[in-house]
Amino acid sequence: MNVKTLKQAILLCREARVTPFIWGHRGVGKSSIVKQVAAEHNLGFVDFRASQIEASDLRGLPDKESGRTVFRPPADMPLATMTWEEGQKKIRESGDKKWETETQIQPFLENGILFLDELNRAQDDVIQAAFQLVLDRRVGQYVLPPGWCVVVAGNYMEGYQTNGFTDPAFINRFAHLVMSDDDSTIDEWVAWMVDMYGQTASTVIEFATQNLKHLNGDVKGDLGFPIQPSRRSWEMVVRITNAFETFNNSKSQLDQISEGAKIEVIAGLVGAELARTYTRYNCPVRPRDLMQDGVEKHKTKLRSLNRNQMMGLMWGLSGFLKGKIDQEKSGKVAVDFLRFLLVEGETERDVAVAFCSVMNSDIGSDMKERMAFISNPSLAKMFSKFRGPNQKKKFIDLINEDQELQALLSKCAWGKGNNE
Repeated sequence: MNVKTLKQAILLCREARVTPFIWGHRGVGKSSIVKQVAAEHNLGFVDFRASQIEASDLRGLPDKESGRTVFRPPADMPLATMTWEEGQKKIRESGDKKWETETQIQPFLENGILFLDELNRAQDDVIQAAFQLVLDRRVGQYVLPPGWCVVVAGNYMEGYQTNGFTDPAFINRFAHLVMSDDDSTIDEWVAWMVDMYGQTASTVIEFATQNLKHLNGDVKGDLGFPIQPSRRSWEMVVRITNAFETFNNSKSQLDQISEGAKIEVIAGLVGAELARTYTRYNCPVRPRDLMQDGVEKHKTKLRSLNRNQMMGLMWGLSGFLKGKIDQEKSGKVAVDFLRFLLVEGETERDVAVAFCSVMNSDIGSDMKERMAFISNPSLAKMFSKFRGPNQKKKFIDLINEDQELQALLSKCAWGKGNNE
């Protein structure tokens, strides 16, 4: 991705409390970009070269207090004791040399970015300390202030590895963002060079931009691992999506995060191909449609769904309905959806069984046991009787009240009616 998109992706990850890992060739400007994001948004910036530090530089050194061992946090770790405005005033007015440079004041700002560069080259104990920092926002007794986020960067692996960085459990904690070094970023590099050095950089610019090999060398980018989805990464996709909407709703049109930046972050969580499939996914019927309008209104569209769409709809709808079955509208949607699967969804009856199992997850330990209760009227009535009249109504009670539906369900589950 280009520089503009990468900056937006960093902001989106910050909003969603997801840690980005920025990948790119050495010297391409990853650390400068993160520092620019901090400066442009009045955020503190603390920079650690992870490949050159020890775990104690993050965790702190041990000390004794009241007969117990404690760890004193390093002076560079964020403390968040003042706002940006207070920090700038301190620099202008204080005669204390402690505040005479912006670098010294960074850890004390209440909002900021803790940047861990070259983490994939770090020692294993540093990686373990970073693991806890990324996962729990703390390491040892140190807790990262609420207004601070972690951003990580590294050079491509390029076949070089000195540690256990490729542990899947660790890799899966990040949104992996790849910074482009192709033609799409040359103009941004040229603009930066001109801004920094003016006309004195013209000869270098003219020569280096004639050929990408002149500018970047001839080393192919390699993360050293595939980006794989997980239940954790899909949870982060939800956070990214919610953060994207929240952020853009609070900003002007010029300051909004682009759809492209959101897609890049999702690709960094679940992989590029799956991200493309996900962002193009469009089911004609969504759970909220059924909850709002009822099943009857959407029957024609329901009949058009393929099996994968129906299965996805089933899981989504069950999420909306769980814990709300005792509400009349929710109960009706649940029963009507099950009836549709049993009567009109000839090829979706296994989806019906799965739906019943999910909606009755508190009955029995597995699907067979749940279906035995659900599809057998005698067992269903027994279950309702032992629960007592004052308990909240459950899905099994709704089925038990509808003999026709229970007969259909029994036939679906066992291949014949079961009215014993």
